[in-house]
Amino acid sequence: MADVRHFARLLRGVGLKHNAAMTVSQAGFEVTVEEVKSLCATAWIPTNVFDAFSWTGEPACFEISLDAMLQCLNIFGNAGAGGGALPSVGKRKKRWAGEGDDEETEWRTSRARSTGMRMTWTGPGYPLSIILRDDAKGPVTKCELFTLEPEELMNQPFNDDERAVYLIIKAEWFRDALLDLPPSCSRVTLRVLPPEPGAPVADTSRLPRDRSMRRNAVGSFTVYAEGDFGNIQFDYPNDREVMDSFECSAKCEYSYHASHIALLGRALQHALKVCVQIEEGGFLCVQVMLPLPEGLAEGMHNGILEFKMHALEDEEYDD
Repeated sequence: MADVRHFARLLRGVGLKHNAAMTVSQAGFEVTVEEVKSLCATAWIPTNVFDAFSWTGEPACFEISLDAMLQCLNIFGNAGAGGGALPSVGKRKKRWAGEGDDEETEWRTSRARSTGMRMTWTGPGYPLSIILRDDAKGPVTKCELFTLEPEELMNQPFNDDERAVYLIIKAEWFRDALLDLPPSCSRVTLRVLPPEPGAPVADTSRLPRDRSMRRNAVGSFTVYAEGDFGNIQFDYPNDREVMDSFECSAKCEYSYHASHIALLGRALQHALKVCVQIEEGGFLCVQVMLPLPEGLAEGMHNGILEFKMHALEDEEYDD
């Protein structure tokens, strides 16, 4: 591939830990990271992200140092190391895979130059070989990363048959809520109200002018958190300007670790839309969709970041 920035951006979005399980198949890469068996993050990287992709045989899985891989991709300083503010929940700043200790180099990026990459893997027991070139006529370097037997992952699948909530919201709206989370909050509550029967979503002229009444009529998605100095609440109505899709048949409310929800902020920096799905028991699946390049065939994607976590406890939404 001629430019590693998008590939590095996908890996960085799930860089919760320094090691990751990487699965290679004819469909592309699946990079999975788990945080203390309670949060699972996966980057789905399709073959169309690369200029050329070849894989033969059955899918293979190995563990790799995600931290080392991201540092290799940014060896010429052209892959970028992030960008934008991140939500800060808790007293200790989390160091992500691929980030340096120097804040000045941590956010360094170059738009004028690009780094090309050729990656090969012979098979089990062999290192992952990465050849990197700085721009078209720049220097070339070769990196080899050791591959290990992967640890067993929980990676619980999401059960569509038990899905209680399905909504697609514009990423900028969800990102704003995460950026404003109180640093001292310990949990984030997601509330979903279904639309009233027969409520018109597209024809807003027929809805009540009062915001609260309108929100109750069309249904809404709420992000709520409490901190030491107050609480914060974001209400997103089932409106075409906010939601691309909204499915909910009954009121529901579930709470999650604030530190886990805040980790979504890194993935949302370059996102276009966010798909939120919740099972009846509160199991949450958030899929982050990235912008599609021009000319991409219908039904294909440019990479998806997926985060799954369990609710802290079962709760019911009380009027």
